[in-house]
Amino acid sequence: MVQYLYAAYSVRDDQENNETKGRVKSLYQRLAQLAREEMGHLMTVQNLLHLIGAPLNFEREHSPFESELYPFRFKLEPLSKDSLAKYITAERPAEQGDIPSEIWKKLQKIANIAQRANDGRPIQHVGAIYERLLELFGNEDEIKDQDFLTDRIDLQATWDDWGYDEGLGTDDETESRRVYVDAFEGSHPDTLRQEAVKALKIIAEQGEGYGSTVDSHFERFFQLYQDFCKLKGEGVECVWPVATNPSTVPPRPVPYDGLEESIRAAFEERGYIANPRARNWGHLFNLRYRLLLAFLIHFLRTTGRRYISSGPDKGDRTPRGFLLLWAFDEMRHLKKIAQKMVRLPLKSDYNGVTAGPPFQLPYTLDLADNERDRWRVHLDVVQASLCLVEKMLQDGSDKEDPFLEDLQKSDQGRENILKALAAGQTIPTDAQTKAFQKVAHILEEAVRGFSIDGHTNFWAGINREQFVQLHMFNRPFLNRNEDENCNLTAEGSELVSRLEESSSKTGKMPRYRPQVDSSRQEFVREWVDDQAPDNEPPKQIGVHHEQEPNLDLLPPRQAYRQSDGVGYNVDIRPLFRDFDVETLQQLDGINLNDVENVRANAEKLREGLNRGSLPYDACWSDDQIELFNRWIESDMKD
Repeated sequence: MVQYLYAAYSVRDDQENNETKGRVKSLYQRLAQLAREEMGHLMTVQNLLHLIGAPLNFEREHSPFESELYPFRFKLEPLSKDSLAKYITAERPAEQGDIPSEIWKKLQKIANIAQRANDGRPIQHVGAIYERLLELFGNEDEIKDQDFLTDRIDLQATWDDWGYDEGLGTDDETESRRVYVDAFEGSHPDTLRQEAVKALKIIAEQGEGYGSTVDSHFERFFQLYQDFCKLKGEGVECVWPVATNPSTVPPRPVPYDGLEESIRAAFEERGYIANPRARNWGHLFNLRYRLLLAFLIHFLRTTGRRYISSGPDKGDRTPRGFLLLWAFDEMRHLKKIAQKMVRLPLKSDYNGVTAGPPFQLPYTLDLADNERDRWRVHLDVVQASLCLVEKMLQDGSDKEDPFLEDLQKSDQGRENILKALAAGQTIPTDAQTKAFQKVAHILEEAVRGFSIDGHTNFWAGINREQFVQLHMFNRPFLNRNEDENCNLTAEGSELVSRLEESSSKTGKMPRYRPQVDSSRQEFVREWVDDQAPDNEPPKQIGVHHEQEPNLDLLPPRQAYRQSDGVGYNVDIRPLFRDFDVETLQQLDGINLNDVENVRANAEKLREGLNRGSLPYDACWSDDQIELFNRWIESDMKD
């Protein structure tokens, strides 16, 4: 999922031609949706762990890493033919089955590209993992009846909390690109076992299905590959020149006296974000990533309603409800910080490579045993972020950045809530919105704070008077009685009817996302019937939509020379690093400083570069390999 997100964030959005921009934007949108669906799979797996009393697991290995369980080496890398080839090969069925021979032949070629891109290692099929899980959950000799716990439903994630349905104009769930999140409820082990097996089959089908009603990940990645290749063939710059495996951690000073240590040192140096400003944004990204993971885990360790169901505080968020809200806040923050980082230089002097979101895991994801201490941990991270943002706002380059200012204000409000919860107190009264502002926040939170295409977040940035005058499809947003008083009435109001509608096909708000909680629907209905009271003092803005960061313009990138006259000293030798010179001399007897020696070993080098086994710490990009091939084909000139 993280690798899919990184690839999505690497997609450019600065094309001038509208038609081309739409095609490139589609690459991002499809990758983002695939990542959302993987998030749904992750949450369903956590529910399965709850079901059998196993510990939750949000851990992953740091890059570079490989194991028999990983389809390919974990690597944060930009979108490319190589990365897409790995995704396709990992997600595709292991056997041809119903796949036409012509397509299967293409997939075999793509698998060869994927193996080269995986540093010469074969790609594992994710389907094998699900086959094993189906064996475990479907076999009473593996997971026994007494292993299933019937009292864990309140801890589990549900679609109403985390779901998203991209929607394809149908009410049939199997026809839509749905973020599948399944919870398991039942009083008998047989029922729970059947539900678990059903969920695993659905996830497996969504991943590697072919030709069914499910628009599988394999099929979508294959289409992405074809669309990406077509854009590249037209000369469209689709991807920011982001680093592979960016990191805010300085490389360790390891002497070049051992191959493994040397490879590790070269790997760390290559992705290190040396530019101080970009590194600050990287630190901020890591703090927000840590908060996201902590909120997810904390949510899955607590029970209770997300909203107060009755009384004067009806529709207000509970502590668990704030964890849900804040988790989506952090998803949005990560997206915006990533959009900033892909436009910032990786090194102090721009060398054609930009930074990227580092996605570094914290030293631990363990939660404290005591509930108050859990809130205290969140408080510590929020306060660390506040300190960093204050420092960044004082820097001339990021002074008055609108996103940082909004983030600072949001964290200050969050800090007050966390202080109270860490002290064992209730949520402060002033942390909950009232009257018109509560309605505006309900609408903004229903779309999880993200920007909505089409009609936009029309409820944001306006006051109560402007809100009651809104129209939707030439109909008043709030209905009025036809009597002499013309009082507002919830009955017949577009706002109320669309919030209470259950189908996106017939105008539900929010579209594609879970329905607004019934307690909040009731609050909105009562607010309208009470004549839409304003806050005190009146005419305040209901909700502010979070702003975007200021985006930098990159210096012109020095492209690889495209003339036929490729020379070794000017074009090829600079592609090799000091590390490459030492390791190739030591292990292969190739002297990269001697062009005659390189000519004599050109085919050996080309084979290693194409296979992905050279350089030893990471493979070259397609552009670099193409340049090396052109040098060979143009008489290997000095």
